[in-house]
Amino acid sequence: MRRSLTFRLAVLSFATLAAAACSGDGGAPRGPEIDLSSDDVRVAIALSPFALRVYDAGGALVLATDATTAEGAYGGLAATVDQPTMKPQLLPGWDGYRAGEGPWRGLRAATLREATASSATLEVSGDGALATVHVSVDGARVRLAVEASDPEGASPAESLKTSLSFASGEDERFFGMGERYATVDHRGWSLYSWAEEGALGRGEDAQPAADNPYPSGPSMTYFPVPFLLSSRGYGVHLDTTFRSEVHFNSERPDAWRLAVNAPRFEATLYVQKDPLATLSAYTEDTGRPPVPAHWVFGPRRRVNVGTTVDDVPEWQLLRQKKIPITGIDDAVHFLPANSHVGREETLAAWTETLHAAGYKVMAYNMPYVAESSEDAAPEYAHGLENGFFVKGPDGAPVLTEFISGELLTLATIDLTNPDAFAWFQDLLRRSLDLGYDGWMHDFGEYIPREAIAHDGRRGAELHNAFPVLSAKAAHELLEAERPGDHLFFVRSGYTGTQALVPAVWGGDAEATFDETLGLPSAVRGGLNLSMSGVPYWGSDMTGFKCITDAPNDKEVYLRWVELGAVSPIMMEQNACANPIEKRTKWTLWSDAETTEVYAEHARLHTRLLPYFLVLAQAAHETGRPMTLHPFLMHPDQPEALAVDDAFYLGPALYAAPVVRRGQVEKELWLPPGRFVDLHEMRVHEGDAVVRLPAPLSRLPLLLVSGQILPLLDPSIDTLAPATDPDVVTLDDVADRLDVRVALSPGESASIRLADGTELEARRSLERSDDPGGLVEVEASELPDCTGCFHAEKEGDVDRLRVGGPSGKGAELALQDVELVVRGGPARRVRWDVLRLP
Repeated sequence: MRRSLTFRLAVLSFATLAAAACSGDGGAPRGPEIDLSSDDVRVAIALSPFALRVYDAGGALVLATDATTAEGAYGGLAATVDQPTMKPQLLPGWDGYRAGEGPWRGLRAATLREATASSATLEVSGDGALATVHVSVDGARVRLAVEASDPEGASPAESLKTSLSFASGEDERFFGMGERYATVDHRGWSLYSWAEEGALGRGEDAQPAADNPYPSGPSMTYFPVPFLLSSRGYGVHLDTTFRSEVHFNSERPDAWRLAVNAPRFEATLYVQKDPLATLSAYTEDTGRPPVPAHWVFGPRRRVNVGTTVDDVPEWQLLRQKKIPITGIDDAVHFLPANSHVGREETLAAWTETLHAAGYKVMAYNMPYVAESSEDAAPEYAHGLENGFFVKGPDGAPVLTEFISGELLTLATIDLTNPDAFAWFQDLLRRSLDLGYDGWMHDFGEYIPREAIAHDGRRGAELHNAFPVLSAKAAHELLEAERPGDHLFFVRSGYTGTQALVPAVWGGDAEATFDETLGLPSAVRGGLNLSMSGVPYWGSDMTGFKCITDAPNDKEVYLRWVELGAVSPIMMEQNACANPIEKRTKWTLWSDAETTEVYAEHARLHTRLLPYFLVLAQAAHETGRPMTLHPFLMHPDQPEALAVDDAFYLGPALYAAPVVRRGQVEKELWLPPGRFVDLHEMRVHEGDAVVRLPAPLSRLPLLLVSGQILPLLDPSIDTLAPATDPDVVTLDDVADRLDVRVALSPGESASIRLADGTELEARRSLERSDDPGGLVEVEASELPDCTGCFHAEKEGDVDRLRVGGPSGKGAELALQDVELVVRGGPARRVRWDVLRLP
């Protein structure tokens, strides 16, 4: 409950402010101040010169506008006229924006216009520019609204560009900003937010640079989100769909700034030391993620209609080889070019056959209609006649070109038009009518700045909003037609997409260890998405593009499969795309070892379902990511800030995938705590650098001490229903649950599963030989016995495996361990307790 807010003018001395300030305080104000405060935050607004200073609940200064010097865009609030040029690009989906900024005009003199107990509105002027600034405090949130103008009217409003700069200490680090592939800690980089076509990598040894990835560097992404987390204990969401920039100490070592290509923007500052609390508040404001259908967490593969391997249908061979696949993505392009036309009966039979074998089936759609395709001619004519396409200044549909199966000329469906929105949903519905369970929901990044939408928005404003509208159309249709039982996965997005989609995939990655577009970038992209409110991400395992000279070989294949096993979404791409020459890459069927290793990791991912559902529920309720960069868990640990290739998968697992060629050992810093290497059963003390064995077939994976990991029975084949009795489904393993837990002496652990089951494990400081009424058996007897146990030393741990009784609950006590199951469905819980020394 907010305490009584007061508005007061006070002259605060430099000495008083200096005592409260920390490094990078932006300089002290030199005039009267307006104070706004709540239980969680205090904002001091100086009038001469205009400055903002934000303090947390403990009185520490966490953020202050830069007021030390006034050079260019720095010095606090500033405005300019930007008349950019658009450099022609090789691909129309690449943004050719090049700034044409005039002199930056600093707005330094503020006049108070009105105030309430929790807000203040000011007029700020300087250098011939004028802005209205509104500041309000709400709990731990500070909301800003800025609207600049040219009082002399010499500059059109659409050419005004506004900027706000903040002081920054040398130790400050920045995270988030959507799916950024080249960096996790963004300090030293300037990142713009403009959804665009995927870039091209420069090779495995080429580090991020202004032109790596090509052509525009680390900013390039399908899925920008103008939201950042700072190591100084705050987050910022820039609430605009216009192109924006954040310069993270890239122009000055002592300051960072944001800028918007519009005269108006809004921003929310979240002032909380815990970055997970900031993510919770941010997703509360912009939309919490849904809980996907449980089968969404099953591994998914690209298998084209009718594909055979050694004269056996590929889908059938997957079952024969006991490779646990839940989803088949056949990439039949309903949109944009109607590649299903004339094949309707074949496709309906295809989906029916796959459903019987325990597969969910995904097609392909996008918010475009091909103008150049004969098969799509009826849809194009209908859209043209009804004005359903985004138009240019001349009133004709805006046409663009890109490859979607083939090079096509396409028109964009105007999703700001309610009738066109409904028509798009009708087109999407055709996939469902043929038995598909969803689709790849591709593209969305091609709205040009000069476009004019039905609702009056120009392309400059609509561009970043369009992927959200596209996802909204699919979300609303599927929730109406298949509530809670569907999948569509997107590559493009923006703020708010996370509230609509069950999955995001990382786009068209290079099928190598390319530093900015290959396997290393897939990890960074997922971690940045997770720190931007998007929990359900995956990458095209083994990559999509085969353009650089690095080999698309077995090593990159298996290392990417290992990453996929611990990504929230596990999906494989079979393409090896190159526009100049035909290339091939390593496949699942290239040799027996690959098939075996793939099956092992697909089974791990499938067995994780009970754990994934716990994490998904937390994401839905609190915005907590499924994959957690160590900064989120240990924000006060300097070593955590530099990590870009390891992460927590929920609280129980720490994954360290190998993402660079030639490595057979993984060196990494482990966060504080105790960890058990699940391959070697070696115990590692955290807050230290360790080396983990990592032969080609192994994913370095550790269980966190004091945490419980629930798993399905290893016999599982699919998370989808099946009518084929030889396919092992969830119903077939519902009578048993495997539970793994690591405990130090005196430690306990607990978890509540999505089905209501409560699991607890406790270990005492004293050990006895009391079997607690259980019978000791050989390890080989454990899978099928009840009321039994087996104990042995393995690696560094004393491993105790216990087969509990069947039923709705059980309390077991033996030696130094107590194991409790409460509630949930009736089943047998098989415990695997790793007792640490």
